[in-house]
Amino acid sequence: MKNKNNHVKVLSTLSLASSDTREDTLASVIIRTLFVCKTSRSEELSTKILNEFRFTPYQSELDSLVESLIGESRIEKKDGTLSLSDDEIKRVKETDTVLQTKDTERFNNFKTFITDSLEEEIGIGQIKILWEQFRAYLYDCFYQYGHDALKTLHPHMDNGDTESNWYEDVLSNSIRILKKVDTSLVAIFKRIVNGFPDFASMNDLDFLNDLAQKTLSFTSLGMKPELANETINHDLVDWVLYLDTNVLYSILGLHAHPENEACKALVKLIQANHENITIKMRYSELTNRELGNKKADFDLLDDKMNDSTIRALLKSDKLDGFSRKFYKDLLENRDATIHPKKVIELSSVTLKKSVVEIGRTGKRLESLGADYIESRITDYQKFIADKNKTKAEFCEKNKLIFNETYRSDGQARHDVSLRETVISYRNLKDGEELTMNNIKYFAVTLDGMLISYDKKRVREYEDERSYPVFFKPSFILNRLIKLLPIQTVDYKKAFIKAITTKGFHRNTKKSDDILKIVNYLKANGISDEKVIYNLITQELFLEKFRTGSDKDEFNQGEFIESELNREFKQKQEELVATNKELEASKEDTTSAKSENEVLYAKKKVIEDDVQHYKDALKTMSLRIKKLEKESAKDSPQVKVNFEAEKLKQRVDKAMIAVQASVEDQIAIYKDAKFKTWRRNTWWNLLWVLPAVIFAVFILIPNDYVTMSKLNDDGEMSNTTGILISIIMFLIVTVFLGYIVFVRFISEREKSAKYERIKIPADLNKRYLEAKAGITT
Repeated sequence: MKNKNNHVKVLSTLSLASSDTREDTLASVIIRTLFVCKTSRSEELSTKILNEFRFTPYQSELDSLVESLIGESRIEKKDGTLSLSDDEIKRVKETDTVLQTKDTERFNNFKTFITDSLEEEIGIGQIKILWEQFRAYLYDCFYQYGHDALKTLHPHMDNGDTESNWYEDVLSNSIRILKKVDTSLVAIFKRIVNGFPDFASMNDLDFLNDLAQKTLSFTSLGMKPELANETINHDLVDWVLYLDTNVLYSILGLHAHPENEACKALVKLIQANHENITIKMRYSELTNRELGNKKADFDLLDDKMNDSTIRALLKSDKLDGFSRKFYKDLLENRDATIHPKKVIELSSVTLKKSVVEIGRTGKRLESLGADYIESRITDYQKFIADKNKTKAEFCEKNKLIFNETYRSDGQARHDVSLRETVISYRNLKDGEELTMNNIKYFAVTLDGMLISYDKKRVREYEDERSYPVFFKPSFILNRLIKLLPIQTVDYKKAFIKAITTKGFHRNTKKSDDILKIVNYLKANGISDEKVIYNLITQELFLEKFRTGSDKDEFNQGEFIESELNREFKQKQEELVATNKELEASKEDTTSAKSENEVLYAKKKVIEDDVQHYKDALKTMSLRIKKLEKESAKDSPQVKVNFEAEKLKQRVDKAMIAVQASVEDQIAIYKDAKFKTWRRNTWWNLLWVLPAVIFAVFILIPNDYVTMSKLNDDGEMSNTTGILISIIMFLIVTVFLGYIVFVRFISEREKSAKYERIKIPADLNKRYLEAKAGITT
């Protein structure tokens, strides 16, 4: 690295790019572009982002985020055209209205400062010129110094002095521009810049924090191209990628696969960024042989087939991925579609143009030994057999169709040979750190089974093999994108456009915490810049504050006082250590005079720090005692922790929503059980109907015959049979009628049954938890 500051900038950018900040930032860019443009064809969105934001996103990343936003219902897609959903449009408009109101309030505060505090008698037109130039000055500060600009532009911080002003060059540039517009405003502008800490309002403070957060967001999109060229020097990425046969199929356009675009984008990315990353792409001799053998599979593909026959074939769903891709291309553009056999014949030339070269791996594979490769093939086939067995059991249990995964001996030999060849190239030295650059050699595949096998083998080793061999193209692509510079021809224009856009991403949580702390300290009489700055620039302190403030019992005053005490004690210990060092230096006759002067200066600085903290603690202690006396006289309402109360209200709303959701699920469950209970009524017909039929058609004749044999009185026997049949029919009918009455007519009986339905234990538990969450 040529410059330490540049080194830090690069590392900071890469860190941000690897976080969620990058994804959220690019999502905000997509949303804002669609808000301005109303609609966009999917393939045109990248161009519209360039026009709006002055940079071009990486296509694979853009496509992935668009799909994600569609899934979240923030974007709608119809016939290839993208547009914002109604809810998203409403949200953007509401945000813009709030920010516009704040901008107006900030301008009015700026105008009041000039006319009242500075007592300058100038027209509104000149005030607007100063306003625009002052904003440009702030933007330039953040462009030049990044998030660090907040340290001196913060209203409670020192803005530098005439001897060592951090922003002298930025100020000089602003004055130079202002002189071209109106020379008479230069003196006023200087007074505005120097007086900023005095006139800054809460809205100004919000605005500064907003700019700082937006600066971080923009940085996450990638470093400045010039900085990357000067600083990275090919050291960031230095890999050799061996491409599996299926990846070559995607690059050559031979088959249909979800990773096709990722494969092509990866090749294009590596070609376009050879100045920033060093990646060689190769394929093994065995892969080349497997690719050549594939030609025979395409003998039956007919490029003379007419369109109607092709459409029928494509509708059949019985074509493999290779055939489907060929016939689909043929249907779309017959003249430009080359037969797969011809594509493979030209593959060596085509791949070489894509900077993919054949690697001479034959001798290295021989050196591994035939017995070793055979043992690995056996292990690989056993792994596949075990996977199939597990999958078959799962499918049988869940009544699913089981599709066996199969690898021929040739395929298994190729996969294992490729893996072992790549591993053999790795050569970590003793004690050398395990990093991707040190390992250097990897393979790219579309085969999920091979990746699973690789992971299993990786877990069995503790040496250099413990790093995976195989990755999917999309995985490699997404990681490389985050290491590369932002794609823009004018970095500054892109930066200014981004941070001045209302909807550009920002994470305000950290800013909110800083505001709370600063306002609390100011309200309690602590205005010492050094004390405040030391607190708000400590990540650990902010993290502890953030974690604590989410709890109802959190006491902001006690927390800040304890942190001040901790800092005070730390400074006291530092002072004691410095005094001892100074005493030892006095006794040492060989100590140079300059060393003693340094120690004396250090002691003076620490003594001042100790005094600062001592005064701050004293001020806070007096303030707290005063508040305690006042609170004893005040009504209980004064003691309410409004932050905690707001948080509790938010939690209550969430719990109410959860409770309502669970109640809906309980109602659905009960309704289903109740309907089942009512439907079961008609199962009684299975015995009621036979009983009635028996009574009407069987019991009467049988009884008649029986009685006739006893006393030859047919009339008597028939009367008895009819009576018995009627009684039996009435009993059965009344019983069925009672069931119908209870389950379909009587509201009391139905209501009682509905209430008696037992709720499943998990639903009941969730309901009680949600209910308890609201009341506590």
